[in-house]
Parts: sequence; structure tokens; C-alpha cells
Amino acid sequence: LATSSTSVVETVVGRHVFHISGYSLLCGHVQSATFTIGGYPWCIRFSPEAPDSDKGCAIIIVLLTKGAEVTAHFNIGFMSQIDGSIHIKKTTRLIAFNTTGGHLQSAGFHARWSKEEDFSILRDDRLTIVCDVSVLVNPQTSSLEPSSGAHVPQPDLQHCMLTLLEEREGADVTFGVGDETFVAHRVVLAMRSPVLKAELYGPMRVRGDSCIIVEDMQPAVFKAFLHFIYTDSLPAIDALHVVDKKEMVRHLLVAADRYAVERLKTICQGILCNNLPWRIHWHWLISTIAVCLRMLALSLSFLLIDWETL
Repeated sequence: LATSSTSVVETVVGRHVFHISGYSLLCGHVQSATFTIGGYPWCIRFSPEAPDSDKGCAIIIVLLTKGAEVTAHFNIGFMSQIDGSIHIKKTTRLIAFNTTGGHLQSAGFHARWSKEEDFSILRDDRLTIVCDVSVLVNPQTSSLEPSSGAHVPQPDLQHCMLTLLEEREGADVTFGVGDETFVAHRVVLAMRSPVLKAELYGPMRVRGDSCIIVEDMQPAVFKAFLHFIYTDSLPAIDALHVVDKKEMVRHLLVAADRYAVERLKTICQGILCNNLPWRIHWHWLISTIAVCLRMLALSLSFLLIDWETL
């Protein structure tokens, strides 16, 4: 009888973004706030490029925990101030930190950007450092298990749930949406939506074979909503025309908000935001700034009135 065991090396990955304003005024090094990744506190120290240096600026990653042994690797880059893209400049190998002697330990790197990148990376005298930290977790070895050599099938829970919805076996609740009806399983709906749970199992629940009428929703939208409830994924809407796809996502966002399905709500918001024209982003930004300025002016006027009455 053959046996097998598995050793798994896992990593905890995190990112810290360090914004530096007034880059041209820097003298000496600046230090980021403390951030925690993998259960350990870290910080970034940055020193600008010396006038006669050909190595570039200095970036130092400091492990702020004493009495620890940590192994990690880093991706270090700069963020474009124009479009937010990341320019990775340094990818390290595994680095072992050992602070059991009571002293902090750090790893230093040099990085520089090209003249072509200077316009975007240092725009408005602002520099943004992006540091991805991957901390190794202690390897774990699983217990011995008989090795049968059998192939383990891929998980098919999503497919099974979709089959349950489509074949209607065991369905115990009916919804009327427009001129169409849909059947589903109370326990699945209640598990996924607190609103549906209250509607199906609360004091005002619908009993027996009564049909629940859903107002202000198109049948196609409710069908897509049920698909997400059962499978935790959106149906195939990519084949739709761009306008129809956006309209479907908008309606799904309304349904997600109506039934408090937060994951669907977040997904729809992300799709809509990613497809907004840049003019709308600028319009929203300018409108927000205008409102803030009006609020500031109003607050100052109240302060002046109070000051004059003292």
C-alpha cells in the first residue's frame, strides 16, 4: 500500500502605497506609516536620488518586529500620477529577516525611472511608491493518506445549483414577474438574501401555493438575479449589445439593492464604474469639488458671524 503526504508553502500577500508630496523639497529620508502584512509590522524608508548618483533613489523595507524570523519577497514600483498604472522597478528573491538579537532589520534597494517616465511618475511634484510584500507562512505537511492514483474531479457545486434551478425539482415558491412565472427553493433564497428570508419565513410570509408578485422588475432581470442567487455568478451577458449589457447591469444593481445581496451589488457597481466615460468621472469630480468649496465658504461665514458676536 503506497502512502502520500503533501507539504504546502503558503504566502500572505499585501500591498502598501506610500504617497510623497513635495518631492523636490525632500532632504534626507522620509518614512511611511506602519503597515501590517502577514502579522508583522513594516515600514518604508525613502531617500531621493543624490545629484551625483547613478544608482537611483533608495528604498528600504524595515521589519519593525523584534524577536522574529520572517522570510519575504517584494515587488517595488512607482505609480503613474496620470492613469494609476504601476511601473514595477524591483522584484526581489526571498529575503530572510532575523530580529531575534533585539535589533531591527531592513532590506535596501535602489530604483530609478527613465526620463520618459518622469512626466507621469513625478507629476505635480508628487511621487507614489507601491510595495507588494509576500510573507511566507511556515510550511505545513498533511497527514499520510493512501495514494490511490485516482483523479479527483473538479468542484461542480455551481453546476449542480444551476441544474437545481433549471430543473425545478423540489421547488416550493413561485414568483410572478410581468407575464412570466419563476419557481425556486425557499431555503436557497433565504440563505442568500435577508430580505427574501423575511419575506418567505417572517411573520408576513406567503403561505401555501400563493404566487409572490414582484413589481417594477423585468422578467429577464429577475431570471438573471435568480441565476446569481443560485450560482454566485452573473449569467452570460457579454453576448448582449453594449447598451443592453449596461442596462441589464443597472437593473441588476437595483435588484441587488432591493434584496440586500451585497456581493451582486458590488459587482454591478464595479462594472458600471469601469465603463463610465472619462468625461463623467471629471464631471463628478468637479461637481464634488464645487460642493465642498460651497460648504467651506458657508462654514467660514458662520465662523465669522460667531467671531463678530463674541
